[in-house]
Amino acid sequence: MIQKLVDTFINIQGENDAMTDTDKKIYRYGYILLFEVLLNLMIALGIGIFFSKMQAVLFFLGAYIPLRSFCGGWHADEIWKCTIISNVILLLQIFCIENIIEYLSIAQMMAIYFFNIFFILLMAPVETESKKISQDERQHYKRKIKFFIGIHLMIMVMLIRWGVKEYIFSMMFVYFVQNMMLLMEMVKKSKWVLKNE
Repeated sequence: MIQKLVDTFINIQGENDAMTDTDKKIYRYGYILLFEVLLNLMIALGIGIFFSKMQAVLFFLGAYIPLRSFCGGWHADEIWKCTIISNVILLLQIFCIENIIEYLSIAQMMAIYFFNIFFILLMAPVETESKKISQDERQHYKRKIKFFIGIHLMIMVMLIRWGVKEYIFSMMFVYFVQNMMLLMEMVKKSKWVLKNE
């Protein structure tokens, strides 16, 4: 479905502009990314509305997306897999907020939060097969990661001060999920290396 939409956009644009094959490939990639993001965002908003957890969903996405952009880690190889996994993560967050959060103290959530920050700082950024990063990019991404962690720490201090357990959990969950994505990519790479030796 997304491919047909993208092809339609490129054909319309190609009629009005002289586009080379390289231009078409670049536009195709950009449009696919745009439609993927819009599709995932619409489903996420639907989940937030359906479960009456719109603020928690938006808070999670607002913290997770910038961090994920610079940390890297495992990515699904197909759009439909990405959509399913992304939204299962949101559903898991909502499930935990509604069923598990009452069994966690703020101190326990903070311990999990700092544990995951430590490993993200150690591992990130992690490149993938489709997104290689140079040494300069690695340093730039590290600075961005530290910047976002700093912002998130300030937000976490305010959340603790206000005693907003749902959002403290959501911020902890952001770092837990990001850490899992980094670990999954590292395991995938190690299996690939072992298989090719």
